[in-house]
Amino acid sequence: MALSEGGLTPTTGLLHTVKKYMKKPTEVYCMVRPRPGPMVFSREESEVIFQDAHTLKKAGADGLVFGALTRQGTIDYDLCKTFRMAAGEIPCTFHRAFDLLKDPLSSLETVIELGYQRILTSGGKATAVEGADVIAQLVTAAKGRIGIIAAAGIKSSNIANIITHTGVTECHASARVCRMFGAENSKGAKVGHGSDNMVWVTCSKEVQSIKRSMEYN
Repeated sequence: MALSEGGLTPTTGLLHTVKKYMKKPTEVYCMVRPRPGPMVFSREESEVIFQDAHTLKKAGADGLVFGALTRQGTIDYDLCKTFRMAAGEIPCTFHRAFDLLKDPLSSLETVIELGYQRILTSGGKATAVEGADVIAQLVTAAKGRIGIIAAAGIKSSNIANIITHTGVTECHASARVCRMFGAENSKGAKVGHGSDNMVWVTCSKEVQSIKRSMEYN
């Protein structure tokens, strides 16, 4: 949800609808991120985070995606640990807050210690292509203890090379395209800060192309 913001907490309505149309055994993971911006959360925001996690889990989420940092730029260990415990039996993925950390290899060990099952990462770069060397190092260092998912800038045209270069078995892609909804409001009125006549959506054709590229790899 909210591709323009890098993903936010989805509604239960969206979760139910996605699961309705997905073929089993496809799993649906939900990001828990109450707002865009820094991955540093206040006490009040943490309350929202735990309530959302509980609601999404109860609504049928197969897994949760979360990450939080301190103002010093390190993993918020207490918040991330409490979140993992709240998730209970369903798996958790540590999202791209990981890419903002200074020492990825040391941070890898921390995330493993926290009990998360996967890490979503671009190798600390703008795209997985640029961070491929670091992603490969993480895969090697993980030694199968945690899954490493390559993310950011994943396309049907590069996914095969990324898999080969890094050794990952999973990739994450938004496959987003811009959809327009007519002309701008002629009166100059705006509902939000962005454009009111366009939205980023996932392109089904690109998803199919990505799937084929992975199958051939």
